[in-house]
Amino acid sequence: MAESQVLLLDELHVNEKVTEAQARFYYSEEQRRALEALVTRGEAAYREALRKEQLRDFLSGRELQDLRGGWRGYDDPREGGKVARGPGGETLSLAYWPECSDTEVPPLDLGWTDKTFYRGISRVSLFTHPRKEESAPHLKEVVREMIQQAQKIIAVVMDVFTDRDIFRDIVDAAYKRWIPVYIILDEEGVKLFLEMCRCLDLSDLQIRNIRIRSVTGVGFYMPSGKIRGTLASRFLMVDGEKVATGSYSFTWTSSHIDRNILLVLTGQHVEMFDIEFRELYAISEEVNLYKELGIANPFLLGIGKPGFHSSTVARKFINPKYGLVAGATRGDMMLWASRHRQDNQGNMEKEETSESKKRLNQFLNDLVTLEQVYPEIDPPLENVNKLNRSPQKLLSRLHMDLKNKSKSRESIRDIKKEDAQSNAKQGKRFASGLFSRKAKRSPGSSIEANSFASE
Repeated sequence: MAESQVLLLDELHVNEKVTEAQARFYYSEEQRRALEALVTRGEAAYREALRKEQLRDFLSGRELQDLRGGWRGYDDPREGGKVARGPGGETLSLAYWPECSDTEVPPLDLGWTDKTFYRGISRVSLFTHPRKEESAPHLKEVVREMIQQAQKIIAVVMDVFTDRDIFRDIVDAAYKRWIPVYIILDEEGVKLFLEMCRCLDLSDLQIRNIRIRSVTGVGFYMPSGKIRGTLASRFLMVDGEKVATGSYSFTWTSSHIDRNILLVLTGQHVEMFDIEFRELYAISEEVNLYKELGIANPFLLGIGKPGFHSSTVARKFINPKYGLVAGATRGDMMLWASRHRQDNQGNMEKEETSESKKRLNQFLNDLVTLEQVYPEIDPPLENVNKLNRSPQKLLSRLHMDLKNKSKSRESIRDIKKEDAQSNAKQGKRFASGLFSRKAKRSPGSSIEANSFASE
């Protein structure tokens, strides 16, 4: 709903009138009534409604034709497939039976980028046709280079796509480099796109990694029907890191005859285009290339409908070799592939643990059974000529010499310990003898010394 419509639902609203002079003017009930008169009763009724409501003419001649051509009633046969019918064939209201119109959100089953935080350095480049400088590349050259350098995904949103050179680059990227490709087209431009595809003589393997969807505009809903809009967005996103957008369409006339501009954005500028593409893809309708081009689909469920797996399952593309399993649907292949992947991961973990255990046991065994390697010692030069023996005997002799030297060192240490102990005993004896001599002095000698001191 428009902001002016939302304000009318506010309890504190005092019926403020938004005039055409105000910047936030968007919706007008008088214009809606005049538009309804146009699509239901014709241009004369539209002019009469303008005069009655005292409105200025707000539509051009081209818009008058386009709006009348884009109007559809809710029970129009061209809206077939979207009308719910009961068991007896009667029309059911989707307002009371919403489950009849519920559809699953189409998954990005070929995979998507994980660029959620940092998308690189943010830059903006502008290219025009005709070129402003001789060294500047052409718009078509910029687009083709982006497609040829893609490594992860290619996402296209275009109103009209009929340039065969650009589409051939996309097919090569999907077929030779196995890059997922998603293309969203305007509903009216799908037939022109299919005409181009039929001229290229495509095969099953070339389109297996390409998904085509179609969308319409926002539309204008009225009690008797709605006016269908068109898709006017044009952008190319590569790897989730670079976007080319502008007035340039992927057609021959747009690249050679028309005046156009093309903006190339990188970095965080790409985030909004990423969100916009996923929202458009969620509300889009499928274009079955296999059915439209008359190519046998290897993933049929039995009634000609491609069996894409649910969005709740992993959004990764299954290898085509799994399609060789006889009688297996795409969902069964997904379950089998997930289980097979889990089993492989478990086996790899078991192999890694067993291998680590083997290495640990081998290491411990080496620590226990490892033979000590003695360094090579050259014998004295004077004994080399005397000892005319084998190398093994020579080494044993050297080992014996080392043992004898160690024993002699130990004996020297014992002797030093014994000398120290004997010296300590002698010191104790000397000290005890000295104190004992002082105690054994006679009392007479001490008296004589005292008398001598008094004199």
